[in-house]
Amino acid sequence: MTTLTLSEAAPLLKKEFREGRLIPFLGAGFSKPLKLPDGSQLIASLAKTLGFEPELFDMHGRFEQLAEFFELSGPTRFKELVYTMTRGFDSAEAEALRKTSPMHLALAALPWRTIYTTNYDRHVEGAFEDAGKQVSVLASFADFQGPRVRDVCEVVKFHGTLTQPETIVLTESSYFRRMALEAPPDQRLRADLLSNSFLFIGYSFSDTNIRYIWYRMNQLREQSQMGVKHSQARRCFFATHGAGLVQPDILEQWNIDVIQLDPTDKSASVAKLLESIA
Repeated sequence: MTTLTLSEAAPLLKKEFREGRLIPFLGAGFSKPLKLPDGSQLIASLAKTLGFEPELFDMHGRFEQLAEFFELSGPTRFKELVYTMTRGFDSAEAEALRKTSPMHLALAALPWRTIYTTNYDRHVEGAFEDAGKQVSVLASFADFQGPRVRDVCEVVKFHGTLTQPETIVLTESSYFRRMALEAPPDQRLRADLLSNSFLFIGYSFSDTNIRYIWYRMNQLREQSQMGVKHSQARRCFFATHGAGLVQPDILEQWNIDVIQLDPTDKSASVAKLLESIA
Protein backbone atom coordinates (compact mmCIF):
# COMPACT_ATOMS: atom_id res chain seq x y z
CA MET A 1 0.00 0.00 0.00
CA THR A 2 1.37 3.42 -1.02
CA THR A 3 -0.38 6.50 0.38
CA LEU A 4 1.56 9.75 0.12
CA THR A 5 1.14 13.06 1.89
CA LEU A 6 1.45 16.22 -0.18
CA SER A 7 4.99 16.82 1.12
CA GLU A 8 5.96 13.26 0.15
CA ALA A 9 4.33 13.47 -3.27
CA ALA A 10 5.63 16.92 -4.27
CA PRO A 11 9.27 15.88 -5.02
CA LEU A 12 8.06 12.94 -7.12
CA LEU A 13 5.66 15.10 -9.10
CA LYS A 14 8.28 17.82 -9.55
CA LYS A 15 10.74 15.32 -10.98
CA GLU A 16 8.21 13.98 -13.48
CA PHE A 17 7.18 17.52 -14.42
CA ARG A 18 10.78 18.73 -14.92
CA GLU A 19 11.36 15.79 -17.26
CA GLY A 20 8.22 16.71 -19.23
CA ARG A 21 6.60 13.42 -18.29
CA LEU A 22 3.70 14.42 -16.01
CA ILE A 23 0.20 14.56 -17.54
CA PRO A 24 -2.90 15.62 -15.58
CA PHE A 25 -6.06 13.54 -16.13
CA LEU A 26 -8.98 15.60 -14.83
CA GLY A 27 -12.45 14.46 -13.82
CA ALA A 28 -15.76 16.08 -12.85
CA GLY A 29 -14.52 16.87 -9.35
CA PHE A 30 -12.08 19.37 -10.82
CA SER A 31 -15.05 21.50 -11.92
CA LYS A 32 -16.80 21.28 -8.52
CA PRO A 33 -15.99 24.90 -7.56
CA LEU A 34 -17.85 26.09 -10.69
CA LYS A 35 -21.15 24.70 -9.32
CA LEU A 36 -22.00 22.84 -12.53
CA PRO A 37 -25.15 20.68 -12.60
CA ASP A 38 -24.46 17.25 -11.09
CA GLY A 39 -25.84 13.91 -12.23
CA SER A 40 -28.98 14.15 -10.10
CA GLN A 41 -29.85 17.56 -11.55
CA LEU A 42 -29.38 16.30 -15.10
CA ILE A 43 -31.49 13.21 -14.35
CA ALA A 44 -34.22 15.46 -12.95
CA SER A 45 -34.18 17.51 -16.17
CA LEU A 46 -34.51 14.36 -18.31
CA ALA A 47 -37.28 13.01 -16.09
CA LYS A 48 -39.38 16.17 -16.35
CA THR A 49 -39.06 16.16 -20.14
CA LEU A 50 -40.28 12.55 -20.25
CA GLY A 51 -43.06 13.10 -17.71
CA PHE A 52 -41.43 11.13 -14.87
CA GLU A 53 -41.05 12.09 -11.25
CA PRO A 54 -37.28 12.68 -10.87
CA GLU A 55 -36.95 10.51 -7.75
CA LEU A 56 -38.72 7.60 -9.43
CA PHE A 57 -36.81 8.01 -12.70
CA ASP A 58 -33.52 7.90 -10.79
CA MET A 59 -34.46 4.47 -9.41
CA HIS A 60 -34.54 2.91 -12.88
CA GLY A 61 -30.79 2.84 -13.56
CA ARG A 62 -27.43 4.57 -13.60
CA PHE A 63 -27.07 7.93 -15.34
CA GLU A 64 -25.68 6.47 -18.57
CA GLN A 65 -28.62 4.03 -18.75
CA LEU A 66 -31.16 6.80 -18.20
CA ALA A 67 -29.39 8.94 -20.80
CA GLU A 68 -29.69 6.07 -23.26
CA PHE A 69 -33.40 5.66 -22.50
CA PHE A 70 -33.83 9.40 -23.06
CA GLU A 71 -32.01 9.20 -26.40
CA LEU A 72 -34.20 6.28 -27.52
CA SER A 73 -37.38 8.19 -26.67
CA GLY A 74 -37.18 10.44 -29.75
CA PRO A 75 -35.01 11.27 -32.79
CA THR A 76 -33.96 14.69 -31.45
CA ARG A 77 -33.58 13.72 -27.80
CA PHE A 78 -29.78 13.52 -27.79
CA LYS A 79 -29.55 17.02 -29.25
CA GLU A 80 -31.90 18.21 -26.50
CA LEU A 81 -29.69 16.59 -23.88
CA VAL A 82 -26.53 18.19 -25.27
CA TYR A 83 -28.29 21.57 -25.36
CA THR A 84 -29.37 21.18 -21.71
CA MET A 85 -25.86 20.20 -20.65
CA THR A 86 -24.28 23.06 -22.59
CA ARG A 87 -26.58 25.61 -20.95
CA GLY A 88 -25.72 24.26 -17.50
CA PHE A 89 -22.02 23.52 -17.92
CA ASP A 90 -20.84 26.44 -20.04
CA SER A 91 -22.96 29.14 -18.44
CA ALA A 92 -21.84 32.71 -17.81
CA GLU A 93 -22.04 32.04 -14.06
CA ALA A 94 -19.70 29.04 -14.31
CA GLU A 95 -17.29 31.04 -16.46
CA ALA A 96 -17.19 33.83 -13.87
CA LEU A 97 -16.43 31.32 -11.08
CA ARG A 98 -13.69 29.75 -13.21
CA LYS A 99 -11.83 33.04 -13.47
CA THR A 100 -11.32 33.06 -9.69
CA SER A 101 -11.10 29.29 -9.05
CA PRO A 102 -7.76 28.54 -7.31
CA MET A 103 -7.64 25.12 -8.97
CA HIS A 104 -8.12 26.45 -12.50
CA LEU A 105 -5.70 29.32 -11.92
CA ALA A 106 -3.04 26.91 -10.61
CA LEU A 107 -3.58 24.52 -13.52
CA ALA A 108 -3.26 27.21 -16.17
CA ALA A 109 -0.16 28.70 -14.54
CA LEU A 110 1.90 25.64 -15.48
CA PRO A 111 3.34 24.99 -18.97
CA TRP A 112 1.70 21.62 -19.64
CA ARG A 113 2.26 19.82 -22.92
CA THR A 114 -0.80 17.58 -22.60
CA ILE A 115 -3.87 17.37 -20.39
CA TYR A 116 -6.55 14.67 -20.48
CA THR A 117 -10.08 15.21 -19.20
CA THR A 118 -13.29 13.22 -19.19
CA ASN A 119 -15.25 16.45 -18.70
CA TYR A 120 -17.55 17.55 -21.53
CA ASP A 121 -17.45 21.26 -20.65
CA ARG A 122 -14.78 23.66 -21.89
CA HIS A 123 -13.53 24.97 -18.55
CA VAL A 124 -10.11 23.30 -18.73
CA GLU A 125 -9.31 25.00 -22.01
CA GLY A 126 -11.15 28.11 -20.79
CA ALA A 127 -8.76 28.40 -17.85
CA PHE A 128 -5.83 28.65 -20.25
CA GLU A 129 -7.65 31.24 -22.35
CA ASP A 130 -8.29 33.23 -19.15
CA ALA A 131 -4.50 33.19 -18.60
CA GLY A 132 -3.89 34.43 -22.13
CA LYS A 133 -2.62 31.07 -23.34
CA GLN A 134 -3.58 29.16 -26.46
CA VAL A 135 -4.65 25.51 -26.29
CA SER A 136 -5.44 22.85 -28.86
CA VAL A 137 -8.54 20.72 -28.17
CA LEU A 138 -8.45 17.12 -29.41
CA ALA A 139 -11.69 15.12 -29.42
CA SER A 140 -12.53 13.91 -32.94
CA PHE A 141 -10.53 12.08 -35.58
CA ALA A 142 -10.33 15.35 -37.54
CA ASP A 143 -8.81 17.11 -34.49
CA PHE A 144 -6.02 14.53 -34.26
CA GLN A 145 -5.39 14.75 -38.00
CA GLY A 146 -5.22 18.54 -38.09
CA PRO A 147 -2.10 20.74 -37.90
CA ARG A 148 -0.27 20.86 -34.57
CA VAL A 149 0.69 24.17 -33.02
CA ARG A 150 4.14 24.37 -31.43
CA ASP A 151 4.46 24.96 -27.69
CA VAL A 152 0.69 24.81 -27.13
CA CYS A 153 -0.94 22.56 -24.54
CA GLU A 154 -3.08 19.84 -26.12
CA VAL A 155 -6.28 19.12 -24.19
CA VAL A 156 -7.47 15.60 -25.00
CA LYS A 157 -11.23 15.41 -24.36
CA PHE A 158 -11.32 11.72 -23.55
CA HIS A 159 -15.12 11.42 -23.44
CA GLY A 160 -15.80 14.08 -26.04
CA THR A 161 -16.80 17.72 -25.94
CA LEU A 162 -20.13 19.53 -26.01
CA THR A 163 -18.94 21.58 -28.98
CA GLN A 164 -18.76 18.34 -31.01
CA PRO A 165 -21.80 16.27 -29.90
CA GLU A 166 -20.82 13.34 -32.10
CA THR A 167 -17.73 12.78 -29.90
CA ILE A 168 -19.63 12.57 -26.59
CA VAL A 169 -19.44 9.36 -24.57
CA LEU A 170 -22.52 9.61 -22.36
CA THR A 171 -24.99 6.77 -22.92
CA GLU A 172 -24.43 3.19 -21.84
CA SER A 173 -23.91 2.03 -25.43
CA SER A 174 -21.29 4.71 -26.09
CA TYR A 175 -19.39 3.66 -22.95
CA PHE A 176 -19.48 0.03 -24.06
CA ARG A 177 -18.17 0.98 -27.51
CA ARG A 178 -15.21 2.73 -25.89
CA MET A 179 -14.23 -0.25 -23.73
CA ALA A 180 -11.95 -1.58 -26.45
CA LEU A 181 -9.94 1.67 -26.20
CA GLU A 182 -9.57 1.94 -29.97
CA ALA A 183 -10.94 5.48 -30.63
CA PRO A 184 -8.52 8.34 -31.50
CA PRO A 185 -8.21 9.57 -27.87
CA ASP A 186 -7.50 5.99 -26.81
CA GLN A 187 -4.75 5.63 -29.39
CA ARG A 188 -3.17 8.83 -28.11
CA LEU A 189 -3.41 7.48 -24.56
CA ARG A 190 -1.62 4.30 -25.60
CA ALA A 191 1.27 6.36 -26.97
CA ASP A 192 1.45 8.64 -23.92
CA LEU A 193 1.45 5.66 -21.58
CA LEU A 194 4.80 4.51 -22.91
CA SER A 195 6.80 7.34 -21.41
CA ASN A 196 4.65 9.42 -19.05
CA SER A 197 3.17 9.45 -15.56
CA PHE A 198 -0.45 10.53 -15.09
CA LEU A 199 -1.86 12.59 -12.23
CA PHE A 200 -5.58 11.87 -11.72
CA ILE A 201 -7.54 14.69 -10.09
CA GLY A 202 -11.30 14.99 -9.59
CA TYR A 203 -12.25 11.32 -9.65
CA SER A 204 -14.08 9.16 -7.13
CA PHE A 205 -13.06 5.67 -6.09
CA SER A 206 -16.60 4.59 -7.04
CA ASP A 207 -16.32 5.80 -10.66
CA THR A 208 -16.54 2.49 -12.55
CA ASN A 209 -15.70 4.02 -15.92
CA ILE A 210 -12.43 5.59 -14.79
CA ARG A 211 -11.52 2.44 -12.84
CA TYR A 212 -11.87 0.45 -16.05
CA ILE A 213 -9.56 2.97 -17.74
CA TRP A 214 -7.01 2.48 -14.92
CA TYR A 215 -7.24 -1.28 -15.31
CA ARG A 216 -6.83 -1.11 -19.08
CA MET A 217 -4.02 1.45 -18.79
CA ASN A 218 -2.13 -0.99 -16.58
CA GLN A 219 -2.76 -3.81 -19.03
CA LEU A 220 -1.46 -1.71 -21.92
CA ARG A 221 1.53 -0.62 -19.88
CA GLU A 222 2.40 -4.21 -19.01
CA GLN A 223 2.08 -5.26 -22.65
CA SER A 224 4.38 -2.43 -23.69
CA GLN A 225 6.95 -3.06 -20.95
CA MET A 226 7.62 -6.74 -21.46
CA GLY A 227 10.39 -7.82 -19.12
CA VAL A 228 10.27 -4.61 -17.04
CA LYS A 229 9.66 -5.24 -13.35
CA HIS A 230 6.58 -3.70 -11.72
CA SER A 231 8.82 -1.72 -9.37
CA GLN A 232 10.73 -0.22 -12.32
CA ALA A 233 7.68 0.88 -14.31
CA ARG A 234 6.74 4.56 -14.37
CA ARG A 235 4.10 5.23 -11.73
CA CYS A 236 0.88 7.24 -11.85
CA PHE A 237 -0.72 9.28 -9.06
CA PHE A 238 -4.28 9.62 -7.78
CA ALA A 239 -5.18 12.69 -5.69
CA THR A 240 -7.99 12.15 -3.18
CA HIS A 241 -9.46 13.63 -0.02
CA GLY A 242 -10.21 10.28 1.61
CA ALA A 243 -8.02 7.28 0.75
CA GLY A 244 -9.13 4.82 3.43
CA LEU A 245 -7.49 1.43 3.89
CA VAL A 246 -8.83 -0.57 0.94
CA GLN A 247 -8.36 1.50 -2.22
CA PRO A 248 -4.59 2.15 -1.98
CA ASP A 249 -3.92 -1.60 -2.07
CA ILE A 250 -6.14 -2.04 -5.13
CA LEU A 251 -4.52 0.87 -6.97
CA GLU A 252 -1.04 -0.36 -6.06
CA GLN A 253 -1.55 -3.39 -8.31
CA TRP A 254 -2.22 -0.91 -11.15
CA ASN A 255 0.98 1.02 -10.35
CA ILE A 256 -0.89 4.04 -8.94
CA ASP A 257 0.21 5.92 -5.81
CA VAL A 258 -2.52 7.60 -3.76
CA ILE A 259 -1.95 11.21 -2.64
CA GLN A 260 -3.99 12.10 0.45
CA LEU A 261 -5.03 15.78 0.37
CA ASP A 262 -6.55 17.96 3.09
CA PRO A 263 -10.35 17.41 3.06
CA THR A 264 -11.18 20.56 5.02
CA ASP A 265 -10.80 22.78 1.93
CA LYS A 266 -10.78 20.59 -1.13
CA SER A 267 -10.30 23.33 -3.74
CA ALA A 268 -7.40 24.90 -1.84
CA SER A 269 -5.70 21.54 -1.33
CA VAL A 270 -5.86 20.69 -5.05
CA ALA A 271 -4.53 24.15 -5.90
CA LYS A 272 -1.71 23.63 -3.39
CA LEU A 273 -0.90 20.28 -5.02
CA LEU A 274 -0.61 21.90 -8.46
CA GLU A 275 1.43 24.80 -7.08
CA SER A 276 3.83 22.37 -5.42
CA ILE A 277 4.67 20.93 -8.85
CA ALA A 278 6.11 24.25 -9.99
